[in-house]
Amino acid sequence: MSARRITAHAGLALALFAAGCARPAAHAPAAFDPDSVPDAYARASAVLEWPGATRAFEIDEQGALFNGLWRVAIAPAADGVPATPPRRIAALDRWRPVLRWNRRAGDVLWEFEAVAFPEPPPRDTGLVVSLLVRERNLGATPRAVSLELALAPPPRPRPFAVWDGYGGPGAALAWAGAPHADTVLGWAEGAGEGATWLWRGTLAPGEARTHRFLLPAYASAARALARWARVSHARRVADALAQWDRWLGEGATFSLGDPATEAALRAANVVLLACRERRGARWVPLGGPLQYRDVWLRDGARLVAALAISGHGEIARELVAGLADFQWPNGAFLSQRGQLDGTGQALWAFEQVFGRAPASAASDTLLESGLRAWRWLERQRTEGRAGPGRFGALLPFADPRDGELVRAQLVGDDAWAIAGERGLAQLLRRGGRAREADSVAASADAYDADFRAALERSGSADVPPSWQGVGRDWGNLAAGWPCGALATDDPRLARLARRVWAFSGGAGLVHYGSRDSLHAYLGADLGTWALLAGRRAPADSVLAALLEWRDATGAAGELFSLAGNFGDNLPPHPTSAAALVTLVRNAVLFDDADTLRLTLGARERWWRGARIARAPTWWGPLDIAFERRRDEASWSWTTVPVWTALTLPPGTRLAAPPAPPLRAGGRPDVVLAPPGTREAHVRVVAVAR
Repeated sequence: MSARRITAHAGLALALFAAGCARPAAHAPAAFDPDSVPDAYARASAVLEWPGATRAFEIDEQGALFNGLWRVAIAPAADGVPATPPRRIAALDRWRPVLRWNRRAGDVLWEFEAVAFPEPPPRDTGLVVSLLVRERNLGATPRAVSLELALAPPPRPRPFAVWDGYGGPGAALAWAGAPHADTVLGWAEGAGEGATWLWRGTLAPGEARTHRFLLPAYASAARALARWARVSHARRVADALAQWDRWLGEGATFSLGDPATEAALRAANVVLLACRERRGARWVPLGGPLQYRDVWLRDGARLVAALAISGHGEIARELVAGLADFQWPNGAFLSQRGQLDGTGQALWAFEQVFGRAPASAASDTLLESGLRAWRWLERQRTEGRAGPGRFGALLPFADPRDGELVRAQLVGDDAWAIAGERGLAQLLRRGGRAREADSVAASADAYDADFRAALERSGSADVPPSWQGVGRDWGNLAAGWPCGALATDDPRLARLARRVWAFSGGAGLVHYGSRDSLHAYLGADLGTWALLAGRRAPADSVLAALLEWRDATGAAGELFSLAGNFGDNLPPHPTSAAALVTLVRNAVLFDDADTLRLTLGARERWWRGARIARAPTWWGPLDIAFERRRDEASWSWTTVPVWTALTLPPGTRLAAPPAPPLRAGGRPDVVLAPPGTREAHVRVVAVAR
């Protein structure tokens, strides 16, 4: 962020919420109305989090804050009438993690602003929320106003609460300044009465007052909270905005001429960067900041791969080292009981992250870890062949206690194992270990043949969820991409997509279990498969759905109803964020093959002029630009040592054969450029629709 932008935001926060308790505030217009920000869900919800913090704060539909252990209930009222709950909880620009929400009672408006920051060392895994509240009388008569903040245990068990105490001996359910309370759960200007902080007063017409609070995620010394409060709320906001701009600025940049999609990408990257914490000396990816605050290889692999393609390679490599700690002595990778796809997913993540890094980045320790995993996979297959089952050459029965809802031999387990073995072979070859790479690649080829033979024996017309034919679709939806267990043009994949999309009423998000339940990321892999298969319309429908089903902070949930109800499955979900990042990136730049593919699914709006900078690929970082002007489409990109396939703008075809060295591709909307090409220009005409 530029110094001018930081100053503008800091000045806005200072003007809106001059720190203090029960002091008149100067009039200042709000930068935006949080209630005007789009939100696809039925109730307001948001999270305040920070990378490395071991807890987060949920802001719930009542406007209360909850950190998994205690709740800060906020009760504003005017003339004895309680304020309404918030309609929206929105982020600045629908991605910057400074949150605002409004509550109303008659003519009185309460404006809330909250930002998270880390506690200083040595407690830097803690998190503190700086909260400012401004109340304004918008009416023509005086109003008696009150504001109460009460500390209390949660009213019922919440799904992400893991009890580890209030934070130490002597911790009190009290505000700083309360009598005999040295270790407390909150700070405000003006002492609270034990667990309750209360202000009452009268607001004249047009009058406004502000109050400031600090809310730590762990019980803290009252003196420490008072010390942290010396830094103004405006400064906390400015520092947070500057820090997040630095973090996102370290990655690839996508300038698509499409502000909504660009903001969605930034919001997704905020979730991906924040969903990590330290376990000892290691960093690990989290399944979510709230109810999924644990490590799941299913989510962690997607998270680190998305960070790698977003240009956050160093962070992704740190997280892969954390995933490696989930390898068992027998060689398998397992983070949750019964999820045998974890071994293939870990190996795939190794390749996704280290394949886009310098060749020396993958250490011998990592490669040896991969080889132990490969040997475990092959032992399972060898032992299974000796048994009586029809599918003995595949991974054994398992109950993942997850989306498949079945105990069976899961097709996704084997698809991911094939992807993992192929990825390991590539890493070994990059590391100069050709003999071992050949052995692993030969195993992957044999595994792939067994996989296709098993599909024939299964009697399924497409790709079933399990070899026994039972269970819900889950890992099988990844068989085409990213697993590559079947070729893109395999008719089974087309029939699989047709089946799941027909149940959902058309391409887009996949319905899970019933026609009322939508799943944000479950079918997103079919979007990339559709791009590769030349089916741009369904791929774009998937992208449109991912962009639509987000909240006012820009984050997406996991499972929700058509009415937008998500129950206790709280947004945000990092795999939903990874799905959005991956599909947008693949629509512009796809490198998971021996050919670089550009603009596979670039939207018409993006063709007005788009630029991507520092995008990591197998061949190093790339800069890309593309544009359509009238009847000419043009591309420029960093040279690569492989062929590049260029997809024409939507709704067009070549007006004439391309000039050498360009060649016509295998489809009417594709042009091929030989290795070393820097730019391409072709004439196009519209296709009759």
